[in-house]
Amino acid sequence: MKRENQQNEQLSCCALCQDVLKDPVSTSCGHWFCRQCISSYWDQSASSGDSSCPQCGERSRGRAGLQTANPSEWF
Repeated sequence: MKRENQQNEQLSCCALCQDVLKDPVSTSCGHWFCRQCISSYWDQSASSGDSSCPQCGERSRGRAGLQTANPSEWF
């Protein structure tokens, strides 16, 4: 049960700001972020042309590849 609670908490928190997801989006590798957080992260990395996942480093298709979902559907 504790492991399930940890999983739910991870899914409801942004890996960048560590807060509850706001306007959640998923990268092509399946990691979830606030839309604003991932956009800001990629904006800062734009000079290098990098649009990789901040969690695992997998190359993403950028903003066009972001998937949206309702967090209540996760549980």
